[in-house]
Order: sequence, then structure tokens, then C-alpha cells
Amino acid sequence: MNIEPAFTVLRREQLLMDHAPHSVQFENLMEQLLRTFSAAAVIPALTMAEVKLYAALAMLHDVGKRAIPQEILNKPGNLTQEEFEVMKSHTTQGCDLLEKIPELRECEAFPLICDVCRHHHERWDGTGYPDRLQGQDITPWVQVVGLADTFDALIHPRVYKPAYPQEQASDMIVSGACGIFDPLLLACFAQHIGMIAQAVYN
Repeated sequence: MNIEPAFTVLRREQLLMDHAPHSVQFENLMEQLLRTFSAAAVIPALTMAEVKLYAALAMLHDVGKRAIPQEILNKPGNLTQEEFEVMKSHTTQGCDLLEKIPELRECEAFPLICDVCRHHHERWDGTGYPDRLQGQDITPWVQVVGLADTFDALIHPRVYKPAYPQEQASDMIVSGACGIFDPLLLACFAQHIGMIAQAVYN
């Protein structure tokens, strides 16, 4: 699949900053996780082309945050329930935003982009959002995006929290503190994330 037509449109619309340092880092994290999970057979086997495709598309998961008010995105304290509902809407807002770009709708990668935008916060036990998908109803590579996004967010400082050490972040994810992920993914993640994180972030 050729994703360059889609990426050309997204760059033009300033919805993709794929050369920004953090974007490159996140893409690398995704590539390492996908390769590891594929080799361990905890997700369907992927070719190297598919690994690179999904890792690149993963950079678009939070495009819907462009529609979230800055006062919510940058609030230093805890969000109110109402504010959290607005924040959660970045999943659906991302799809709405992308669907308004006719050239993008014609791209072969468009359904994959919408899938990752909408479903990267779904969780294995059905407690995620926005569609409360569970188990294998969540596309395997999109489950990996959710896992990578959670780990990456934990180890970087945010206005509402400090950065957690990588080991603590891993423990939080494995313990279920950040939502329930596929147990097979988690076991493989716990075994390999130390080495992966060292390669990606150090």
C-alpha cells in the first residue's frame, strides 16, 4: 500500500509533522513493538512493509486533538468530568476532520487512518472509548498503538503530571493501572520493553 498520497495531503493540511523529533521517536517505538509482537506471534504475522506502514500511520492517532480547546489540552490540573468527555472526543473528532478532506477520502490508506484515530483508546475488556470495543474487535496493530501511546505518554512530562521512569511506566501498564490490554501483548511487552525503550529513547 502506498501511503504517500495520504501523507502528502496531511502535510499540506498541517495535520502531519512526521519529521518532528517526537514523531520520529514514536514511529520508531511502534516499529520496534510491531516487529517484536509479530515475531512472538502475539499479533498476526507482519511483513517488514506492513510494520513500516502501520508504524507510519500510528503517528496520526491523535490528529483529533487539533479540535480540542487549548485550555483543556493544557490544563495543569485534573480535568472535570465534562472536560474529560471533551478530551475523549478527539477520537471521533479526528475522523470527522479527516472526512472533510476529499482528496484524503480517495486514498487507499484512509480506512486505516480512521481506524487508528477512532480506536486507539479502546481497551481489551471493553472499557475504552468511543465504541467500547473489546478483545479481537480491536484491530491488532491499533491495540499496539494504544499500548505505545500509553507508554510514551507516561515517560514524558505533561502539564498535568511529571515524567515517570520507564520501569515504573511499564509496571503501571502491566498492572492494569492504564486500562486493560491483551494479556498476550502485555506479557511480551513486559519482557521486551526495557530493551526497546533503551534503543528508542536513549
